[in-house]
Amino acid sequence: MVTSLALQARWYEELLPLDREVVVDVGANVGELSRFFATTHGGRNRVLSVEPLSENIREIEAKIAAIPGAAERWTIAPCAVSSRDAKVRLRLGRSEDGDVATAHNSVVVEPGAPKGPDEREVDAKTLSAICPDATVIKLDIEGHEYAVLDQSLDALGSVKAWAIELHMTDRRLSDTIGALRSRGFRVFGAGRRRSDPTGPWVTAEVPPSLEWANLPVASTHHDGSVFKMLHVVARRA
Repeated sequence: MVTSLALQARWYEELLPLDREVVVDVGANVGELSRFFATTHGGRNRVLSVEPLSENIREIEAKIAAIPGAAERWTIAPCAVSSRDAKVRLRLGRSEDGDVATAHNSVVVEPGAPKGPDEREVDAKTLSAICPDATVIKLDIEGHEYAVLDQSLDALGSVKAWAIELHMTDRRLSDTIGALRSRGFRVFGAGRRRSDPTGPWVTAEVPPSLEWANLPVASTHHDGSVFKMLHVVARRA
């Protein structure tokens, strides 16, 4: 069975420039997509995995060590990414069985939010400080992507393509699509054919007027709230 991560990597290979690029994997988790970026097209990319959780960093380090010569072109930035250089609070996710210890994801807690359980304070830096010469950026940071985009779209003029997992918030989806389009990017979304719900991701250009209301519900939380997300690739026209 082809995993969702493999389908994502296949889609990226179709749409992203991935030969001799400077690829920044923001929200690298345990480094599966970073490994793909580091090995595709003969392994000629320079890859930076940005990941704040020490347990995930250890797994990324093991992946780097397992590939001869990879350490020369695949490195790690052990921090979170935000709109400014500062300390941020991370709320740790839970695995499917509810265990924090085996979960690998986290989300930045907005300033002023009440302190909850399973939080950790980490350093955060801007993307332009971490890698000012980035040419391809993958961004998957559980809703904090909007703050990062606000700071980075103009600061990182060398970026040829963004691969972003957009999470539904109170921000209008069309505003984000418009911000990318106004800077010279064409925006493509990933979906699946209704006749083949487990098949490969298919590509459609995202219309400027697309809003969250137009997208199906991905899941429903225990409190009844719904979760929606959209994978997009924004590529220089």
